[in-house]
Amino acid sequence: MTKSTSKRKGAVDRAAEGIGHALGSIAGTIESLQAQHPHPVEEAREALATGQETLADVASKAGSGAAAVIKKAKAVAGRTKKAATRARTKSTPVMARATRVAQNVAKRAGKAVKRGRKTVERAARRLKR
Repeated sequence: MTKSTSKRKGAVDRAAEGIGHALGSIAGTIESLQAQHPHPVEEAREALATGQETLADVASKAGSGAAAVIKKAKAVAGRTKKAATRARTKSTPVMARATRVAQNVAKRAGKAVKRGRKTVERAARRLKR
């Protein structure tokens, strides 16, 4: 019986050494990760803040560019309307057609800006999740 007991004891010792080695390896990995990233939550917050700032910059640039396009379209529509009213003596249907086209251009530009803003807002919401 002593021989079989010593065999079991040797197997138990080897198993314990294997488990101890694995636990030591895991502990070492955890310690190295903690050394590399002492405050992971703060790092994630900083990265999120940086991303939100970038998104805000892009959104403001997109908004200002779109606003300029709308302003230009409205100016063109106004000039077209003035030219059409000057040319009223020639023919009324031409003026109506020109102003309608100008209004449609301004309307399309406004819709495009709205769509762009909605897209930027959706992207911002996705980033916040």
